[in-house]
Parts: sequence; C-alpha cells; structure tokens
Amino acid sequence: MSKKHIVIDPITRIEGHLRIEAVIDENNVITDAFSSSTMFRGIEEILKGRDPRDCGLLAMRICGVCTGTHYQRSIEAVEHAFNVTIPKNARIVRNLMQGGLYVHDHIVHFYHLHALDFVDITKALEADPQKAVDEAHKWASVAKTNPWNASVSTYKQVQERVTKYVKQGRLGIFGNAYWGSKAYKLTPEQNLIALSHYLDALELQRELAKALAIFGGKNPHPQSLVVGGVTCVQDIKNPSRIAEFKTIMKRGQKFTKEAYLPDVYMAGTMYADEALAGVGGGLGNFMSFGDFNLDDLPFYKSKKLFP
Repeated sequence: MSKKHIVIDPITRIEGHLRIEAVIDENNVITDAFSSSTMFRGIEEILKGRDPRDCGLLAMRICGVCTGTHYQRSIEAVEHAFNVTIPKNARIVRNLMQGGLYVHDHIVHFYHLHALDFVDITKALEADPQKAVDEAHKWASVAKTNPWNASVSTYKQVQERVTKYVKQGRLGIFGNAYWGSKAYKLTPEQNLIALSHYLDALELQRELAKALAIFGGKNPHPQSLVVGGVTCVQDIKNPSRIAEFKTIMKRGQKFTKEAYLPDVYMAGTMYADEALAGVGGGLGNFMSFGDFNLDDLPFYKSKKLFP
C-alpha cells in the first residue's frame, strides 16, 4: 500500500478557510501534516463593475465577526477616492461603533474562539470553589483590579450547570476537545475561573451586539454607514439611545478590566514556556494603519487615537 495524501478543505469558514493536509503511510500513520488558511474570498471580483456606494455592504460580508471594520474601511476608501469629507457627528458615531466592536471582538476572540485551546472544561468540574475565589483574587491583583463575579456560590453554580449538560450527554460546543491532555497547563481552579468568565462573556456578547445595533441598525452586518456619513440620525438625536449605548459599553469595560485582563495574565503566565518556545506562533510582523480619526483630514493624513 502506497502513501496517501489527504486534503480536507475547508474545515472552518470563519476568518479564513482552514485547510488541512496529511500524508499517511502504508500503516495508516500520519508522517507529515500541513495547515493553511486561504484568505482570498473573491470579494474583489464581486465588487468589479458595481456602484461604489454599494462597496461597504458587499465588502463586509468577508467576515461576520469583524464585520463593521470591513464595512467602514471600504466606505472610507470610496470617500478618499472622491475626496469626500464627512460631518463631525458622523465621524464620532463611526468611532463609537468601531470602539464598541473593539470591546466586543477582544472578548469574543479570547473566550469563544480561543479559550478552549487552553482551558480544560473537565478539570474545572474538579475544582474547589473556595480555592478558585482565592485564585481569582490573586490574578486580579496582578492586573491591579477587582475580580469579576468571584464567589463560592457563583463557581458552584457554574459547576452544577456544566455537570448537568455532561450527565445529559449534551456537550454541545464542549463535545469535541482534548480533555485531559497533558498539554493543558491550568489548574482545576484556574480552569473554573476561565469557564465562569466564558459563560458570562456569552451573555455580554449579546449585550454588546445590541449596543452596536443602536447606531448600526443591526448586528452583525450593520447598515447605517454610507458614503458621506451615517443614516442613524434619529438615534444620534435621542439621549436615551446614547445613554443605552454608554451603559452597555461601561459593562464591557468593567468585564475587560476585571475578567479579561486577569485571565490574559493567568494564561500568559501558565503557558509562558510554550510562548517562549514559539509553539503556535505565526508571523511576527503585522501591518497597522491606525484607527479612530480625530479630525476631518483624509484617512492617511488624519490624527488618530491609535496611530
């Protein structure tokens, strides 16, 4: 029996199509493997010959997670081409939407797209809730903040909630992982903290999506940005809508400080050896063009909050 070359493409379809290739010998043992992500989506071909005012609505279909970013940037490209200056209030609203997306996406990426790579859910069920409280205070202290929702009753409820699903065989998103692997480095208590924050982040993600929809009309794929400004005029004029946006963002800020940052310190410390060894590392250099225009100059000349 000769060697076989197996290709599975795509495996996932979010933020790039994941392609896996494996070489298998005559004993059905994998002797080599490769992974890659296809970034080309063909959006450029779709846009050819279209009305430039439709650019944003089509381009943001590249991704439903970072949807608003592709939307805004493509519209700004058209505005730059036609030398269009948008009103100050429109610029502020765009910055608010982009800022809200920053808060939303950092939380979603860390917990919902990434955490299960280094958090062992099964070990969280073995944790001592009181020790988990002490551990949460420890990492909050490292981050110079207060621990998020850390109490014995909270952690017990998390364990009971997940245990119920395990006993019913309804593992859902927790059903396909390498539970028990020695590659997991977090202690049972650290796993419980991360699991608790994971579940809280699901609720917060929904609220943050609501905030983005206040000015965007809907989420994902908002529809209030147009070449020349924004269309959410009535929401801008309504103090209660602005206050609602602010309230949700404040909660996102609190979660980021009290849960996300301590968890980043915790994971970074526990997996420091892997990081130093370059495990899972990719490209070391990235292109950045800044964000959040603070004046009415063209994008590449404008002063930015993040240069």
